[in-house]
Amino acid sequence: MIVRIIKNKTYLIFIAILFSNCLSLNGPMDADADLETLGKWSVDGNKLKVVSKQPVENNSLYVQNMNAYWEQIYEVLPKEIMDKYVKELELITDGKEETLAGVKATDDSNRYWNFGIDPADLPKSKITENKDFMHTLIHEFGHVLTLNNTQIEPSEAEYQVGNDRYLTMEGLAFKDSYINQFVQEFWYENDRIDIWDEIQNIQNARKRLDRITLFYLNNKAAFFTAYAAESPEEDIAESWTYFILNERPKNDNTELNKKLLFFYQFEELVQMRSEILSYKN
Repeated sequence: MIVRIIKNKTYLIFIAILFSNCLSLNGPMDADADLETLGKWSVDGNKLKVVSKQPVENNSLYVQNMNAYWEQIYEVLPKEIMDKYVKELELITDGKEETLAGVKATDDSNRYWNFGIDPADLPKSKITENKDFMHTLIHEFGHVLTLNNTQIEPSEAEYQVGNDRYLTMEGLAFKDSYINQFVQEFWYENDRIDIWDEIQNIQNARKRLDRITLFYLNNKAAFFTAYAAESPEEDIAESWTYFILNERPKNDNTELNKKLLFFYQFEELVQMRSEILSYKN
């Protein structure tokens, strides 16, 4: 198994349009060039300190009210992870729809993370009342949870060597990391990882997109959404999101049920699920 990995600290983003079951698998790393920065803050818990801000007429109200929005986001997501890793908030936009939010490590250590939010897509009501925005927040939190420095070791490797430790965009997964255990259980099944590796080496973007779409259709019962088939990183983030938002399955007779049950073996993740779901009370 050989994977070419190009290290690039761009946003891992979730495309809003994919909630409609569209098969347009916009690559999470390619869209970053289309994102404009409107404002940036350092984060200390639920408090923000302005690092840089550009006056943008159409979004000035969102900039002014960002403290209130961040307080809501911080209230929903588990504090242990947010306080330890999320150190920056950035307003990013590509206009209405498409990118709702994204995350990226601030450097190669994966120790600190930047949370990006598109103000053009912020709900006018409480964020907890917007299904799509909540799904996106939980998904992006899943990336921080599964790709931080306790899960991923920085690496200069450009190719996957062996199959005992999965090589992510952020580095080499520790053997007992969430994502490595997830990949071992679900992506080595039916040689999916090898097929996916071959697709990543296709140079033509259109052909690569067509092949990843076909990959999804041929494995549709294994993924919660089309976007989850984009990569193991997106698959675990989507599976994490469905673990949070759905009831515990009564059996493991489907692969999707097995993916939900995967998270229940970790007591700390079950606790985080309870913390996130407490926003409904």
